[in-house]
Amino acid sequence: MATISRNALLAIVLVISAGCGQAGSGSPAQSPPPGDGQSTAAAPAEGSCGETADKVEQHVRQPGIRSVTMLGQCTLVSIETTLGDDESSSAQKICDAAAEVAYSGDTSSISVHGRSGKELSVGIADAKCLAQP
Repeated sequence: MATISRNALLAIVLVISAGCGQAGSGSPAQSPPPGDGQSTAAAPAEGSCGETADKVEQHVRQPGIRSVTMLGQCTLVSIETTLGDDESSSAQKICDAAAEVAYSGDTSSISVHGRSGKELSVGIADAKCLAQP
């Protein structure tokens, strides 16, 4: 029962994080006005987000990985694979490998998806990755 509760909580956090990221990712963040005091703070955050994705991609590199992207204002590492829906144990290994380097800055969760788009494994900071049934 604790696993179901953890998964439900993780799903809620991911939905909220993804929703917040989309709402705040409009044009003002992409082209701040000259002399804006926030422009210097925004650039490092975007850079570190990309750096985290690159670091994870290099660490988990294998033929079955299609892409590694950051979502939800850099809070979620999303890993797209060519794994089948019945390969959640392989997805969990990918998630565990990603967890070794992913949790820095604002990054707090990992999601590994198979070729069909099904989520096969999830991870949150300070906890082991879980294989989805």
